[in-house]
Parts: sequence; C-alpha cells; structure tokens
Amino acid sequence: MKLTERLQVHSSLGPYEVVIGNGLLENIDTLLPTLLPTLLPPSPPALRHGSPDGSGGTSPLRAVVSNVTVGPLYARRLATALELPAPLELPDGEAHKRWPQVESVATWMLEHGLHRGSMVAAVGGGVVTDLIGFAASIYMRGIPWIAAPTTLLAMVDASVGGKTGINLEQGKNLIGCFWPPRLVVADVATLATLDRRELRAGLAEVIKSAWIADRELLDLAARAAGSLTGSEGAIDPCDPVWAELVTRSIRIKAEIVAADEHERGRRQCLNLGHTAGHALESVTAFRRMLHGEAVAWGLLIEARLAARRGLLGPRASERLEAAVASLGPLPRIDDLEPEQIVEHLARDKKRDDLGVAWALPADDGVRLGERIGADEVLSAVADLQSRG
Repeated sequence: MKLTERLQVHSSLGPYEVVIGNGLLENIDTLLPTLLPTLLPPSPPALRHGSPDGSGGTSPLRAVVSNVTVGPLYARRLATALELPAPLELPDGEAHKRWPQVESVATWMLEHGLHRGSMVAAVGGGVVTDLIGFAASIYMRGIPWIAAPTTLLAMVDASVGGKTGINLEQGKNLIGCFWPPRLVVADVATLATLDRRELRAGLAEVIKSAWIADRELLDLAARAAGSLTGSEGAIDPCDPVWAELVTRSIRIKAEIVAADEHERGRRQCLNLGHTAGHALESVTAFRRMLHGEAVAWGLLIEARLAARRGLLGPRASERLEAAVASLGPLPRIDDLEPEQIVEHLARDKKRDDLGVAWALPADDGVRLGERIGADEVLSAVADLQSRG
C-alpha cells in the first residue's frame, strides 16, 4: 500500500479527510482503524458479523453498497476484509440513479440493522456515491457515510464536496442535498480496471478544475489523454501522473467547497461545463453519454457562449477547445434538437425567477451569474452541430 496524500476538507459537519494512494482498498482493514476512531464518538459494543442484526465488530462502519460492476472487483473483498455482510450491489448506470434505488438501499440498511450510529460505505463511481450519500442523508434523518470512489471522475469530483442526489425523468440531480462524507478513500489502483472511455470522461472533470484554478494541469491532462490512445490494455496505476491528476484536482475542489459549502458564491464555478452538460444528459435519457462526456460537450458549448460575450478571447478559447479535443471523439449531438436542450435547461436546478445563472469560462478563470438567452444557446449548439 502506498499512501501518497492526505487532504482535509472542512464542512458544516466537521472536517473530513481525503486519502489518496495506490492499493488502499486492498489494505482497507489496516487503513480504516487508523481513521475511523476520529470520525464518530465511541459506539456501544456491537455483535459480530453473523449475529441477528448483521452488524460487524465495534466499528461504526456496518455496511457496504456498490453496483453490479464494481461489487465483484472491490466491494465484496472490502466487506470480507472488514467482516461485514455481503455488499448490496445496485444496477449500474446513470439511468438507475432514481427513487426506487434509494428505497431499496434504505430498506436493505434497515434489514441489516443500521441505525443513527452506523456508517455505510459507497464503493463505486459517481452514481454510487451520489445515490448512497443521498440515501445516507435521509435514512433515519441522517447517518454518516464513507466514499470509496473507483472511477477517475468520482475521485476528482463526485466524491468530494457533499453534493448528493438522484435524477428525475425531467432532469439531472433535481432531488438531493448537501451531506458530506466522513472520509474519502481514493485508490488510484482502481483506475486500472477502467476502460479508455471512462478514463477520458474523467479527464473532462480534470480539465474543468484546471481551467478554474490550475492551467498547468491542462498539459498534464492532455499527456494522460495521449497515453490512452492506441493500446487497449490496462493503464499502469503506478504511473505518478494519475495520482498527481487526482491530488491536484481534489486540492482545487477542497479549497473551493470549504469556503462555500452550499454553493452560494464561489462554489458555483464548479458548475463550469455542467449547465449545458446536464441538459445533454437529460435530453438523451442518461443513456448516450457518460457524465464526463456531457461535461466535455458542455465546456465546448459554454466556450462559444463566453466568446460571443467577450469573456473568452481567441487564444484562451483555442486552448480550452484543444484540451477537450485531446480527449478524443465524443458521442454525437448532431441528431439532437437544440430546442429540446433549451427545454431541459429551463428545468435546471440552479434556476431562479430570472432563469439559470451560468458559470462561463473566461480568460482569467470563470465568470459567474451569466444569464443566457435561449437564442444564444440555440446558436451555440447549432454551431457545434454544424462542425460535426
């Protein structure tokens, strides 16, 4: 096990750590005891695994939830190592991040004896951490949870900051709340099980973070993207580029969310690429694009909007578009009706009486609170569609 970084994130529920390294999940039984005692007050003695309530040991961590893809790879071994019941494995994919899954998780936790002093671990990508974090926030009016992200996208974005939620048919993340995890374990070794498409999608979130606060990170993301072309074999998670990408991206997000946990100010810059991206995910029923691919398209759409408003000069626009282009081909959007994209934007969760407040790329970072008319969106989308 190689622990490369320990970052602290401040939240209204108290500070929590993000630990980054290689091989962390394989050694979780030795890692967690050094971290868990600081997370909760001492729990009453618990029955061992195999008892009627199904709890494990005296640790507050009592359950693991994952999905059918990640469960066999990591979650089952983690549960076994911690002497916990077999994990709950949910259907995989954004289309399943809905109310029925929340109810199934809550029912399963109740059947396994979880109470307000218990803790649940979410092992998987952003769908898993979003959904389990939300279920934890409302189960018995709130129980603590741990995020163990297993995708690049979840490591650099979804697992940090406390945003949890689920989708409605009408739009992305329209139900949710802020409920920070008590610990994030980012094991870069898990990236070796991802295909190239998933890794490139995760790099879109790195590009977003880089544009906000670390432009040199754009070059590192492009280098990582270049290493994904050609061979289809697994990446080498020991390559320091991956740990550096994860660490630098999380540092950016940790600093921003600590200063503005509930997105009333600066945290809105993290919506860069997401306003248009979420609309694209919704209009394609969450089945055509990975979240990061939608964010990549969102960055391109928003770059055009910003350029037309004079916020983004030609050189900066070219740099941002080149960074996105380094990710490789994206799912098609030329068959979508721009008017439908505008309809979904009208239901964006960030809207108010004046409409949606956009975060747009600018030469010097991100411009917040931009109000964009439907005609501007239609023109930007049509421009991208015409270019193929």
